[in-house]
Amino acid sequence: MILYFDCTSGISSDMVLNALIQLGGNTEASEGLDVSHGHQESHSHEHEAGSHGDHHSHRSHKDIQGIIARSLMPRAVKDRVRSIYQVIAQAEAKVHGSDVENVHFHEVGREEAIRNIAGIAAAVESLDIQEIYCSEIHDGKGFIECSHGKIPVPVPAVMAMRENCDYVFVTEDIETELVTPSGLGILLGLGAKHAGTIPAGNVVKTAIAKGGRDTGKEGLGASLIEGE
Repeated sequence: MILYFDCTSGISSDMVLNALIQLGGNTEASEGLDVSHGHQESHSHEHEAGSHGDHHSHRSHKDIQGIIARSLMPRAVKDRVRSIYQVIAQAEAKVHGSDVENVHFHEVGREEAIRNIAGIAAAVESLDIQEIYCSEIHDGKGFIECSHGKIPVPVPAVMAMRENCDYVFVTEDIETELVTPSGLGILLGLGAKHAGTIPAGNVVKTAIAKGGRDTGKEGLGASLIEGE
């Protein structure tokens, strides 16, 4: 089965999870994840759309890896979660000038975010996805507010990821963030490839999923395709 994401409205982790569930993805394999024992600290800094400046807990990449290792999730699901967090950690380490193992995550270190990413990994496994493709990726422009003031859009972690991938990016005339670090990290961590058009084959099911914030855009499109 082929999975195709239409990212012309941007991409975030909650959009991806919602889309996969609409496509029939099963997240039960992620229920073996226990994040209650992971080290966490109170921190006020947010890089994800819609929550900038909120107080929350955050964890290091090392903490996240420990949570994954201790979980009861199947190995294939664990591997997908690890790959996604590795991509995000490398980007954050580059932005903050720290080493990958000890880089501290902001939004993606929260319990909800960890569970979302684990759910995505489980859903992809349940759908027996062999290949993943994505359209051109649209982002906004301008600035967003965080606890340290304004940061530019695309946000620094997204820019760091963009330097190491061959996706096609389009800047829309919209003053907000459409692509979050977790959203782009999921595409890269899952090994998605750019496709100029939807891959050939029989489209089995489609979905359109919005995230938790209204950007005025339609939402993330997703299609399950039986290859020719």
